[in-house]
Amino acid sequence: MAAVLPLSAEQEAQRLQALEPYKTLTSLHREVYEQIAQLTAKLFAAPIAQVSLVDADKVVYPGNVGNPELADRLDREDSICAVAVYQPGTTVFSDLRAHPCQWVSAEAQKDFAFYASHPLRTTTGQPIGSLCVLDKKPREFTINEQLILQRMAGIAMKLLDLELVATAGQALWGAIQTRIALSLQRIETLTALARWEASSETAAALAYQASMHEERMLIVQDIEYQVSAAFARLAAG
Repeated sequence: MAAVLPLSAEQEAQRLQALEPYKTLTSLHREVYEQIAQLTAKLFAAPIAQVSLVDADKVVYPGNVGNPELADRLDREDSICAVAVYQPGTTVFSDLRAHPCQWVSAEAQKDFAFYASHPLRTTTGQPIGSLCVLDKKPREFTINEQLILQRMAGIAMKLLDLELVATAGQALWGAIQTRIALSLQRIETLTALARWEASSETAAALAYQASMHEERMLIVQDIEYQVSAAFARLAAG
């Protein structure tokens, strides 16, 4: 990962101002953050997924799946999200035990080995938090997976924006629940079939991996469409 590029005091003040409305949202519509984290974990077959908001001196985790011991708030020095939020692209640590994040305390990294995160950016481009996946063992994160996480971060941001202006968030999730459930079942089936292969490089294993990527893309496209349709309905009154 590239070195942290600190914002100027003025830029950081603008970022924190953009964050303010979403801090209120965490208490009013926390279930939206939790649903985003849950879906992200399933998409990547990861044990842990989190939605974070990076404040001036704390990192808040309104969405957290798979890590019940995580505190709702951490000091910034104890969260990789406080570093990743300032990166222009996706942050990936494939093996933190071999190559730890030098800008975060060792204590904060002792319970997991893999971390991948993409910033949540407002419509004005302000990075207010991140969507991340974690694992307790090292793993690779392909370019295709990075692209999906990037799009999921964009979806997460739009869902949060939708919750700010309407109560349509739950209706949105209800409308796509069946499609998500069916697609995730297929991903789980393909993952199980791939595990039966003697090698991840066999023709069958590669075919399963390609199918899983296609299913993930279909889920992402479905949600993107539903979010766009919800905003269109709002615009039409």
